[in-house]
Amino acid sequence: MATEILVNDGGAPARILPFTAGSTVTAGYAVNINSTDSEVDHVATSGSLALGYAFTAATSGNICNVITGHGVMLNVFASGANIGVGTNLGTSTQDGALCAMPATATGNANTLAIALETGSATAALMKVLTR
Repeated sequence: MATEILVNDGGAPARILPFTAGSTVTAGYAVNINSTDSEVDHVATSGSLALGYAFTAATSGNICNVITGHGVMLNVFASGANIGVGTNLGTSTQDGALCAMPATATGNANTLAIALETGSATAALMKVLTR
C-alpha cells in the first residue's frame, strides 16, 4: 500500500495487536471481532463499534494486525461527499468504511473518529483522528 495507515507513530497511545482474520481484511478498514469465532472482519453494521482498524491486509485464517487507541492519527477508508474537516465519523454498512454521523449523534459513543480532511463520494483513504 502506497499510503501508510498509521500517520503518527510517537506520543499517541496506539497499540498494534495481532488477530486472526475471519475473512479477507483490507488495511485501513474498521474491523470488529466476531463473537462466534473470535476472528476479525470488516465492520458491516451501521452504528456499531469497532475493535480498531486493520493495519495490515490479511486473508481468512492469517494474522491481521489491528491498530487501536484514542487520539491516534490514521489514514482510514471513509465514504461520503458530506464529510468535511471536523466531521464526526462512525461505521457504515460499506464493509468497514467510515461515514459521517448524523448531526443528532454528535458526542455519541458510536463516534469513532474525527475527519481531518474532506471526504469523497466513494470509499477512499483519508486522515482521521481516532476517538
